[in-house]
Amino acid sequence: MPPSKLDSIYRRMLITRFFEKGWGTPENLQRLFEFRKIISRRETCYKLIPQDYPVEITRNNKYSDCSILEGKFISPLELHLPGVVPKAAQEAHFQVILPKKWREEKFKPMCIHLAGTGDHFYWRRRNFIAKPLLKDANIGAIILENPFYGLRKPDHQV
Repeated sequence: MPPSKLDSIYRRMLITRFFEKGWGTPENLQRLFEFRKIISRRETCYKLIPQDYPVEITRNNKYSDCSILEGKFISPLELHLPGVVPKAAQEAHFQVILPKKWREEKFKPMCIHLAGTGDHFYWRRRNFIAKPLLKDANIGAIILENPFYGLRKPDHQV
């Protein structure tokens, strides 16, 4: 089925372009497809990241309603497929939002927030999703900065 005229017009009107220069070298794409076989199996996936994987906490801000930690770590993809991820995206950045006090010491719910397309930095997810969840349900948050966005955006990328 050919694309509709509406789809064609919409695509021409978009300001941002995705993957204009392709998805990378054929060799890297092949490596990604091979690695997919490993990460799609639970038994092998669990063994990819050690329990003591190094994570650096760079900031710990305390507020009246919560604590917000910021940190970074090397993307595990860079360890398993060196060179596939651009240099700027190799270091993953995140925020963790924790309540001042957990309602139950044995039950500490956390929600992982991944960014949607065009969602740079943490502000939107932190203020519109994570903080209301924290206030209403005492659920903490881990907010990850996506590769190619915000702090992980390569300099040459528009």
